[in-house]
Amino acid sequence: MNCSTPPCGNLSAGAANQYLSLLFNYLTIAQCSLSPPEMWPADYGDIAIKRGFPEYDFIIVGAGSAGCVLADRLSENPKWKVLVVEAGGDPPIEATIPGLYPSMMRTSYDWEYYCEPSEKYGLFSRNGIYWPRGKMLGGSGTHNGMLYIRGNEKNYNDWEALGNPTWEFTNVLQYFKKSEANKDPEIADDFGGYYHSKDGLLSVELYRDNQSINYDFIQAANELGFNFVRDVNARDHIGFTFSQGTLKSGLRDSTATAFLVPAKDRPNLHVVKYAHVTKLEIDSNGVVTGIRLNLHGKKDMIVHAKKEVILSGGTINSPQILMLSGIGPAAHLQEMGIPVIQNLQVGKNLQDHPIIPILVKLNNVDTLPETPADVLKYFYQYLTEHSGILASVSTTQTLGFVNVDDPFSKYPNVQYYHLYFNMGQVNEILATVNMMGYADNILEIITSLIQQSHVLMLIGTVITPQSRGEILLRSSESAEKPRIFPNYLSEKSDLENLIKSIRLGLKLLDTPTYRKLGGELFVIPIPECDALEFDSDDYWACYIKYMISTVYHPVGTNKMGPDTDPDAVVDYRLRVKGTKGLRVVDASIMPVITSGNTNAPTIMIAEKGADFIKEDWVYTL
Repeated sequence: MNCSTPPCGNLSAGAANQYLSLLFNYLTIAQCSLSPPEMWPADYGDIAIKRGFPEYDFIIVGAGSAGCVLADRLSENPKWKVLVVEAGGDPPIEATIPGLYPSMMRTSYDWEYYCEPSEKYGLFSRNGIYWPRGKMLGGSGTHNGMLYIRGNEKNYNDWEALGNPTWEFTNVLQYFKKSEANKDPEIADDFGGYYHSKDGLLSVELYRDNQSINYDFIQAANELGFNFVRDVNARDHIGFTFSQGTLKSGLRDSTATAFLVPAKDRPNLHVVKYAHVTKLEIDSNGVVTGIRLNLHGKKDMIVHAKKEVILSGGTINSPQILMLSGIGPAAHLQEMGIPVIQNLQVGKNLQDHPIIPILVKLNNVDTLPETPADVLKYFYQYLTEHSGILASVSTTQTLGFVNVDDPFSKYPNVQYYHLYFNMGQVNEILATVNMMGYADNILEIITSLIQQSHVLMLIGTVITPQSRGEILLRSSESAEKPRIFPNYLSEKSDLENLIKSIRLGLKLLDTPTYRKLGGELFVIPIPECDALEFDSDDYWACYIKYMISTVYHPVGTNKMGPDTDPDAVVDYRLRVKGTKGLRVVDASIMPVITSGNTNAPTIMIAEKGADFIKEDWVYTL
């Protein structure tokens, strides 16, 4: 057996070098098995550049959380020819490893959007509040925290009450279940299996590592009167929980791996990568006949669709493509020099979950500072077993759902995240803070803090925000990123609820468990705020103005609604009003944001949208 060259001058009889070589080879094979090129669908782009595109029945723009579901469901019919167009490429290795998801931010796998700077919020943000969006197969579902949260029945019953038939909870539940393969029997089988399924394509399971401190967070919440809720996706929605994730045996299971990869060899499905859609092709009768795209940065091409073009580009890109194509607010399109084809409120109704973190020193945690050797152990454990801290999102999986206005309500309006860092985890906490988009002065403060203490970032987010923003074009050029105005805090109730989330967080610090951990609020120096009375509402309002950020859940810019709603862009079957052959199927259709993480609802929307399309085109095999 061949052995690698010994790394040092020590003599060996052969066995030591042989086993070392085997170990190196095993680890190399284990790494190469994560996101190998042959795993992903082939790129039809090179063929298209040489031969041109054939005509398709359906063109799906965007291979994100929604687009991959549509690709699978529509290509089930061998008579339908389906094209999926994605601006990015295959996901990197880091996308497969749950604990490395922050490392993909601000890379080529991210659209790297920034909100327009404001004097009213985000004063500690760098270049405006940072909005990462996935630019690869699987979209944002390939670089998110994988938390599987559906919201609650009230969310969807409210959608129907706004004039959207069939969107009530009992109806959408079947689509959540259609996609789901729940791997935890104690959750899947609860309530007789009413809320969950084991038979879908998307694997959902608890994270493979649960640190002891997560149980401390749950215990502290219990001491404050909050129950442990095993499954917030079932009957009970108020309490603290360990979230499930879109995971498969410790690896990320995005819709790219769960839906697109199993369908990749179907002859009626083509996928093109690194293809930037510039606008829609629309004839004089308002019929959308195809798309224009730039392929691989080399060639501008037109692709035709016989039945429909389906926009699944997400809350930012889908409205941008519509407006570039002449579908949007007439006054804005005229300002951009774009001929108006259909006057619709595209880009309006923008909603997001704003967050506010407080920093907590935990002085009595019995944990040694992390060393480089520890990090190597984590990688070894993950590569050999797909377990350990890298198989999880650490303490982020510990969530709280509360109602800060009504303690007797069944439904939450604030969600809590816990981000814990051991003393000395400088790179880890900086990756998180950088992901949140804070400026260098905050990075310096937190770097100093983590070198002296264990740190918890206790983050509250308003999950029933009333503020509404908008997305506008920067110009008529498709390469220009749009302007994003989230308008955080434009409604007073959002500010009030963020203040209440801080106050409840401070009550948590006063529980016996946090006192045992040595919990102590760390006050970030902010001169404008420090001039105010500490702990007053005015102080926290000032603090929020500087420290507010996002948990990356933008929705709503192509609002679903009836013809009586002047702000609606799509009808309840997700067809763009005033056009033919055009739908939007992604998070942008949400009329009101769901009360929790938005990836699972987006997948549900795609499942339901696929059935609408099948019904409208008389799906037959």
